[in-house]
Amino acid sequence: MKRQYRILFFLIGIAGIVLLAVKADPGGTDWRELFTPMLPLFLLSLLLLWAVIYAVHARVYRIIIGEGPSTISRLQLYRICVSGFALNNVTPAGLIGGEPYRILELKAFIPTGKATSSTITFSLLYVMGHMLIWLTGAIIYAAYGCPGGVFATVILFATGIVSLIVCVYFFEKKHSGLAVPLFRRLTKLPLIGKKAAAFSLKNAAMLEETDRSYAEFCADRKKLLRAILLEYLARILEGAEYYLIFLYLGVNVHLTGGILILTFASLIGNLLFMVPMQAGTREGGMAIALDILGISSGLGVMGGLVYRIRDLICTIIGIIIILAGGKKRARTP
Repeated sequence: MKRQYRILFFLIGIAGIVLLAVKADPGGTDWRELFTPMLPLFLLSLLLLWAVIYAVHARVYRIIIGEGPSTISRLQLYRICVSGFALNNVTPAGLIGGEPYRILELKAFIPTGKATSSTITFSLLYVMGHMLIWLTGAIIYAAYGCPGGVFATVILFATGIVSLIVCVYFFEKKHSGLAVPLFRRLTKLPLIGKKAAAFSLKNAAMLEETDRSYAEFCADRKKLLRAILLEYLARILEGAEYYLIFLYLGVNVHLTGGILILTFASLIGNLLFMVPMQAGTREGGMAIALDILGISSGLGVMGGLVYRIRDLICTIIGIIIILAGGKKRARTP
C-alpha cells in the first residue's frame, strides 16, 4: 500500500481513539476500584485471548485465499487482520475503513480481483458468525426462561428469526452467489434503490467476480464448513472474554452468560452501526444482559470499563501496525 494511504488510515484510527477517550467520561468512574494489583496480568490474559481470536480470523482468511507459493504469508495475513479490525472498530459502519484497507494491503500479494473477492467473502463469513452467535444467544435466553422484559424478549427473538433466515439464505445462494442477487433486490427498495442501482452498474464486473469466487469457494463443502465453524468459534471466544471479565470482578456468569452478554452488546452495537467504536452503544446492550442476569449496574460499569481498556489497547496496536506497515514481496502476476 502507498505510504499516503497508510498515513490516511492511521489518522482515521487516531481520530477514532480520540473519540473513544472523549466518550469514556473518565471523571464519572471511580478508577481506584479498577486498578487492583492483578489488573495488568488480567489485561494481558485478555490480550492473549484476542491474539487467539485474531489467529482464528486469519485462518479463515487463509482458507478463503487458499494455499500456494505466490500467496501471502501467515504472518502478513495475521498483521492485516489485526490492523483491519482496528480500523473496523474506529470507523462508522465498520466496513468504511477495514475492508478497503485489507483489499489495498492484499493487492501487494495477490491479484486485485482475488483480493477484493476474498475480502468480501471473508466479510460475509464474518457476518455469518454474528448471525450464529445471535441465534445462540436467543436459544440461551429461551433456556433461561426468557427472564427479561417485553422489549428484550421481542428484540432477541426477532433477531433470532432474522438470523435463521439469513443463514438459510446464505446456504441457498452459495452456488449462485450473493452480491448480484442482493443488489438486484436493493434496487427495488425506496430511498436506497437508486444508489444501489448506480453502484451495481458501476461495479458490475466486481460483483460478478465476487459471486464467481464465492460460489467457487462454497463448492468445497469441507472448506466452507470449516470456515464457518472457525468464525463461530471466534464469537464463542469473544463470549468467553465477558465470562472472564466478570469472573475477575467476582461474579461467575458462566460461559452461557458471557455469550448472552456478547449477544446483546454486539446486537445493540450493530443496530447503531454509525457510532465509531460502538461508543456507549455496546454498554447499552451489556446493561440489558446484565439486568437479565441479575448483576448490579456498578459491576456492569466496571466490566464495561475493563472491556474498553482491552479494546483500546488492541485498537492502538492495530493502528500502529498500519503506520509501521510490513515488508512485502511482489506478487506473481
